[in-house]
Amino acid sequence: MYASVQGIALYGLEGFTVGVEADIHAGLPNFEIVGLPASSVREAKERVRSAIVNSGLVWPRARITVSLSPADWRKDGSGLDLPIAVALLIASEQVPPVGRNAILLGELALDGTLRTFRGVWAATQAAYYLKTQTIVLPLHSEIDPPPPETGARLLPASSLQEALDLLLGRTTPNTIEHGTSNDNEAALSTAAVAVQLDFADVVSHEQAKRALTIAAVGSHHLLMNGPPGSGKSMLAARLPSILPLMSEAEAAEVKRIFSVAGIHPPLRGIRPFRAPHHTVTATGMLGGGTHPHPGEVSLAHNGVLFLDEFPEFSRSALEGLRQPLETGEITVSRAAYSCVFPSQFQFVAAMNPCPCGYAGSSNHHACRCSIRDRERYRAKLSGPLLDRIDMTLWIEGIDTQRLLVQHHRPQSADSSALIRAQVTAARSFRREREAWLQEITHDPPRNPAGWLTSYDIAKSGADMLFRGAQSLQLSIRSLHKVAKVARSTADLEGSTQVTETHIAEALQYRSYT
Repeated sequence: MYASVQGIALYGLEGFTVGVEADIHAGLPNFEIVGLPASSVREAKERVRSAIVNSGLVWPRARITVSLSPADWRKDGSGLDLPIAVALLIASEQVPPVGRNAILLGELALDGTLRTFRGVWAATQAAYYLKTQTIVLPLHSEIDPPPPETGARLLPASSLQEALDLLLGRTTPNTIEHGTSNDNEAALSTAAVAVQLDFADVVSHEQAKRALTIAAVGSHHLLMNGPPGSGKSMLAARLPSILPLMSEAEAAEVKRIFSVAGIHPPLRGIRPFRAPHHTVTATGMLGGGTHPHPGEVSLAHNGVLFLDEFPEFSRSALEGLRQPLETGEITVSRAAYSCVFPSQFQFVAAMNPCPCGYAGSSNHHACRCSIRDRERYRAKLSGPLLDRIDMTLWIEGIDTQRLLVQHHRPQSADSSALIRAQVTAARSFRREREAWLQEITHDPPRNPAGWLTSYDIAKSGADMLFRGAQSLQLSIRSLHKVAKVARSTADLEGSTQVTETHIAEALQYRSYT
């Protein structure tokens, strides 16, 4: 007998429909899965066999062939266990056929329990896109309700037997309703914000707070340089707390990436903060591997990627950052596949000025490094990589006596909530200004020098910008980045025009590159 059902497999972040065909005929007992299955799919034979028997059903003692179509696409993951099992039961005439507009998702335990699997969220979103009417999936999958326009029904099941009962209408489905209440959303967002680190804990570092606020307004990449223990990591860890909460569309993108990676996403609305150790490999940083999986640059999508001890990372991992820093995505090409992962993150790095860490520091420690040691240390960072960083900042350590005096004073008024409100207002002002500019020009400027017009830089400010670029020997890319930082500074102050003051502040953030 022959039977066919539908499942979903993943290719990178995208899901595609897999036709699971089962054929049972007379012959020596054998079970074969064809259609380029990965090892996780081939091992489904033993899981499916035990799950069927332990669910009180009969395992067919015959020659069994399961084909996964399209046959020339590699299938990976354990989410095809349930469709394989159901196809076998239909082919052995133990259950009647199910509708072709149903997609089955789930990994089977040996006792027939239905388990969630890596990529279940992304697979469900792919099923929504395919306008599937019925989706059977594991009970505790943490899946968002389907959009009303799709007309899809989610049927969560805890076991193989329950999945069969739902498909055949033997039990009343416990469907997931469309949408959630605004009160619940607000409560979850408030609770998520409450667990973040706060800038109110930071003593002094007023210039650094100002720079981080500007960076948050324009999502500018930032490099912090300074001696050990000066607070670079502490400041970077608090950057997500001043960024606006993610929109629903941004949160959906993040959930899809984390689902494929098999990692729990951040709390609702909170932007990702990834801080890999400097021993991370290029594949771990950029993604790839035997089967395509997202790397740290993609896990930081719509959030912050922080690299502490910046020069200590491998050369291949650092140079691989060029493309995502420039384009907001990473293309991973291997012999067997080519995938594009989104990588629109805000980059923050921290480093010491020399191997011992105290070159240029005004504290009591003296630098022990030779000039050659310092040059070799700085040479670990290539010019093209540094050219893609918008802002650089020197972080000086705080004197112990000053810290003691500050400890007995009231907590800093520069809390993350206050700074986030300033950042949100600046971003709103920028959107209004860009909408007004597009309305009066009818089309954004497309010529190479068009950003001078779109940023509304005053003539005196433009003269200072080009004089500074010549003095600092900036590339055209760096020149544009200085203008973008100046524009963000003006947006923070609610100014429609970029003045000399804004240009001067932006230029000082290029002094350490």
